[in-house]
Amino acid sequence: MTKLINIDYLSRVEGESGVTVQFEDGKITKLRVNIPEAPRFFEAFLRGRPYADVVDFTARICGICPVAYQMSSVHAIEKIFEVEVEEPVRQLRRLLYCGEWIESHALHVYLLQGPDFYGIGSAWSSKEYLPIARQGLNFKRLGNQIMTIIGGRPIHPVSVKVGGFHKVPAKGSLLSMLYELQKAYEDSLKAIRWAAGLPFNGTVSDNEYVSLRAAGEYPMNYGDVVSNAGLDESPQGFLDCIQEYQVGHSTALHAGMKRDGSLSHYLVGPLSRLNLNHDRLPAEIIEVIGGCGIQLPLKDIQKSIIARSIELSYALYEAIRIIKKYEVPGKPAVGAKPKSGEATHITEAPRGMLIHRYALDDTGHVKSCTIVAPTSQNLAHIEKSLHAFLQNTVDKSVDFLKHETEKIVRSYDPCISCSTHLVVLK
Repeated sequence: MTKLINIDYLSRVEGESGVTVQFEDGKITKLRVNIPEAPRFFEAFLRGRPYADVVDFTARICGICPVAYQMSSVHAIEKIFEVEVEEPVRQLRRLLYCGEWIESHALHVYLLQGPDFYGIGSAWSSKEYLPIARQGLNFKRLGNQIMTIIGGRPIHPVSVKVGGFHKVPAKGSLLSMLYELQKAYEDSLKAIRWAAGLPFNGTVSDNEYVSLRAAGEYPMNYGDVVSNAGLDESPQGFLDCIQEYQVGHSTALHAGMKRDGSLSHYLVGPLSRLNLNHDRLPAEIIEVIGGCGIQLPLKDIQKSIIARSIELSYALYEAIRIIKKYEVPGKPAVGAKPKSGEATHITEAPRGMLIHRYALDDTGHVKSCTIVAPTSQNLAHIEKSLHAFLQNTVDKSVDFLKHETEKIVRSYDPCISCSTHLVVLK
């Protein structure tokens, strides 16, 4: 007997994708996360460009996480040029990243994944949910405001450059946000309790969690790559460990870790970061986690909403900390002299590790580059999670299976457009 699940268009995810699952006599014979978006060839059109273009061009890859693309690219180029930025500039970049984490996590928690737990089609389709949606929009507004003050605008900021910033904000403009940020932080601690109390379907699996780990801080801009399976690599070492590959049903590349002649799937994103770095959180957030009965590590992918709520709270906490200590840098940027070389850098985008590798010539023009988005790294894991869940629930109705399939995919907060860079034509 044949059973078919066909979702032509997944709602409440960034980009266009669908899912096809076919059962024959109770066994899955086909499972595909279909991605039909046209590839955008970022690696190709950066070749031959001067290094100064890279930071702004890569930011256009995503309207939700442009700072992640700017940070991964600018740090990689600074490695090649052997540029070290001053500590105030380093902290200002971290604050800019906090703004992006706040707005991105708020968007996903409250508007994209949150409605799934209330059985509604959107954040606006239930009076009960409207206050929750409004709180999410307030968080998002504050994240956008941080990005605007530092970056010039909330989408595709324009202030970041190799060596620092084109322009840095006055202290007063950041201090003016403190009251609202502190109120939002208090609200975010309550929101962790809200997320912990949501109804989960109990789907638990063992995964290889992969994220950055940095000395003395929760990872954003810096760190080596670690996993719960003993991985500990530099950014370049990790890039050498993985392999991207193409599948016929997707214009987005998949990725796996090379081990014993095969590729193993792994998970990046807030669930991995939290599981591997929860000891880097401030004591008051750790206390709230314990008080909610949250047991780490989190192994249910749907509980990524808990991890994002915790990270949203942390980003607010960190933004307050940095603003209180902020002093305007003596100069917004240090000089950078172009030279040839190659470097890889990884930062933690809201959705997980974002890998950038650049090779430049002696005039600072791009010879080649590699960009591996978080969603590309998670796509194989999404299909693996769907297979495990659906194979165990094959006796359920098609409507139930469709609904749960969408919920699982949304748990990853996939950014489909970010992952469609290159297709190999055969």
